Amino acid sequence: MRPPQDNARAIFLIILIFWIATSPDSGPGLIAGPSLIKNRITRQRNALGVLNSTQWGDFAPRLSDDPPETEPKYLNITGFREQDGYVWEDLKRFKDRCEEWSTNAVGIPEVAEPVWQNATGVVHGSWQRINASLPRYHSSYNLSAISPDISWAGSNSDWARNVTGTEGKIMVRIEDNEDDETEPEKIDKLILDKAEIKARQVTGTVNIDDVEGTGSGWEMRLHGVHWPRQGAMLLTTTSEKFAGIFGLPHLTTRPDFFQSSQALLNRSLDKALKKKEEQTFPLPSEPWTSTVDTPSEVWNPSPHCEYLLYIQVHPPDQSILGVQPSLTGPENVAKAIQDIEDELRFPQGTGHQHIPRLQMSAVVFSPDCAFFLETKGPPAFARVDGKHLVGVKQEIFLYSVSTFLLGLAVIVFGQLQLLKMQMRETSTPSTLGRVSFTTCCMMLLADGMLFTGAAAWSFSASTTLLPSLAITCVSLLSMTIETFFLAEIHKVQEPEWRRQERERERQNTTANTANTTNTATPPNHPTPASTTPPTSTTPPIIIPSDQDIDAEIAEVENNTTLPAPATAGTTTPTAQNLRTQLSNTFGSLLFLGICILFLSLAAASWRVSIRAAYFNTLLFAYLSLWVPQIYRNVHRNCRRALSWRFVVGQSVLRLLPIAYFYVVPDNFAFAAPDWTAFSVLAGWLWTQIWILAAQSVLGPRFGVPRGWMPEAWEYHPVLREDNVEAGGLPIGLVSTPSSPTSLERTRTGEDRKQRNTNTHVIDCAICREVLEVPVVRAGSDDPTAGGVSGVLARRAYMVTPCRHIFHSACLEGWMRFRLQCPICREELPPL
Repeated sequence: MRPPQDNARAIFLIILIFWIATSPDSGPGLIAGPSLIKNRITRQRNALGVLNSTQWGDFAPRLSDDPPETEPKYLNITGFREQDGYVWEDLKRFKDRCEEWSTNAVGIPEVAEPVWQNATGVVHGSWQRINASLPRYHSSYNLSAISPDISWAGSNSDWARNVTGTEGKIMVRIEDNEDDETEPEKIDKLILDKAEIKARQVTGTVNIDDVEGTGSGWEMRLHGVHWPRQGAMLLTTTSEKFAGIFGLPHLTTRPDFFQSSQALLNRSLDKALKKKEEQTFPLPSEPWTSTVDTPSEVWNPSPHCEYLLYIQVHPPDQSILGVQPSLTGPENVAKAIQDIEDELRFPQGTGHQHIPRLQMSAVVFSPDCAFFLETKGPPAFARVDGKHLVGVKQEIFLYSVSTFLLGLAVIVFGQLQLLKMQMRETSTPSTLGRVSFTTCCMMLLADGMLFTGAAAWSFSASTTLLPSLAITCVSLLSMTIETFFLAEIHKVQEPEWRRQERERERQNTTANTANTTNTATPPNHPTPASTTPPTSTTPPIIIPSDQDIDAEIAEVENNTTLPAPATAGTTTPTAQNLRTQLSNTFGSLLFLGICILFLSLAAASWRVSIRAAYFNTLLFAYLSLWVPQIYRNVHRNCRRALSWRFVVGQSVLRLLPIAYFYVVPDNFAFAAPDWTAFSVLAGWLWTQIWILAAQSVLGPRFGVPRGWMPEAWEYHPVLREDNVEAGGLPIGLVSTPSSPTSLERTRTGEDRKQRNTNTHVIDCAICREVLEVPVVRAGSDDPTAGGVSGVLARRAYMVTPCRHIFHSACLEGWMRFRLQCPICREELPPL
């Protein structure tokens, strides 16, 4: 019979093959593919020809407030035609809003304030939605007429990227590479300064979260033009139903913007098309596509809302620059900004104490889905409600990421050092048997996922390559050592698991046999009474005979002996079986880690509340790593399985990266601080530590009902002089106070009549020091024996099943190396 793991792998492989075989392949194939690409290039050539032959004002669609006799003007470009039905009636409204945003940020064009010349960075903020003058739905368009040669997927369903909520969040990553195409094309350093660049190509990756609407998030890439001196950017999406990049100059707000962007795009788009035309097998993807890593959009695109994005860069905080334009003039402000940008790109050691934050304002217009998105900030909103888009320059962002990765590498290295120290302390079978296998598996799973993420990041990292490699190497080393530690724990605990499995099988067999017997027995037939004598749950009264003279005399007089503890024989597993079981465990951890990684990546597009609940639940489960150790302590009646240095250190180090995203407001992921969730996570983790501390002090089963766990030897029993297990005789034969032996071995206080316990003084056979043992007097009850004070008093001694007694610290230290009695060499139950 095949193992269950092999069956699971076979089923998974069959499902995977079936999914691949039944996946729809709607691609054009090798024959039709080149023809479709050629037709697409022809359409793009025609659109570029329209852009070359038009002037400012040639695209003047009918506005919502135009009189009927006004003659509108449209372009013969996909999406810019009148019959396409887009909401170009609000184009003037969009342009007016863009100019208003620019005026509020930098002033009028004639006296505009200096801004960042390179806008590369990451900003985020909140937006509000405003409806266009006319509503539009997906049923309002005929995609077959707009783009007749395209086979659309899901054209009759709701479009993607459609924002329906009134408010949400937006994050923009600007890639303003100074090596991209510029206008003018070539700059003579002896004649023109960098500030004389009229326009430059720019790319932006936009993430829009529709918090109050659909709850979804969309990521898209927009391409456009940046006018550095004015700090203005206009970007657009481009698809088969909207040739946005080819008509972008006609969407600008000023004639000089039109001229510079037209010259720039004519040259750059022509180069891109020539490159595709010269290729024997041109790639189906486009350099100006708006989809991010979606190959299916090449042949069978899904309709989605198109976007126009206008961004205005705000002037840096002049209080941080240390330059007052009213005193030194705007030229010095521009010079200070340029110095900071040069230092960030090419560090020369002239560091600045503070770098101003990158701030922008944005207006989004969807001409086909008919809505506006405006960032929240002054003057429309108070500063407490929003500051438009706020972030950092790309260099600062990458520095934050590198610092976090280096810090994470140090944290993982600290975890590794704690693990090595713990492995030195748990190097014997006795100590390895106490450690929870599940707790170590959770640590290995977390470090394995960290290694996978860091390795994947390293493949695409450039600036953060060295920190990524550092954390990859450290996490790999940590995984290797944790795997070795798990293998040692598995080798020691595997016989225990097999015994438990046989016990469960025996119980199931007994239960099935009993059910069969009950079924076969007639209803009127009496069931024979059980003759099994009840077992006593009272722990035996133990006084070692070779340590107490009185106990030895009692043993001789009564001729009573106690049987040695029974130990179950086990069959030693073969090395092949151990490797197979361990490989199955590691395979399960690998599969679980892959599932969590893919699920976490998919959660990026979930509703914000569901995404937050998912990550909070995942982290709560991750920070429950001490729960299996608590359970094992209770199940085996053991304590101090792990050192406090390891428990507290691992807890703190594993909590620090989580605290960065939950507490630090300026984290590189722009995650909003959530003190409530972090308090719950941290409180849950420290609750587990306090439970471990209580188990160490009060006992692993303190407060747990006796019937909830299997019987285990109690090394700290309540000793009574009249215990039945001691033959009904008082401990040490303390029968006559005048006995010299009893006076020497027993100490009572002056208030003997009021006291319920006697203190027996014996010698510990390990350290040869005096050990005082409290014993409840015959016929008395000690009300504090079951309380905290009684538990703490019993922690001073430990009693073995062979009736020997030692200091707790002495016997625990001995049992770390050997599970045998130091005196009689009888086997001892593990702690």
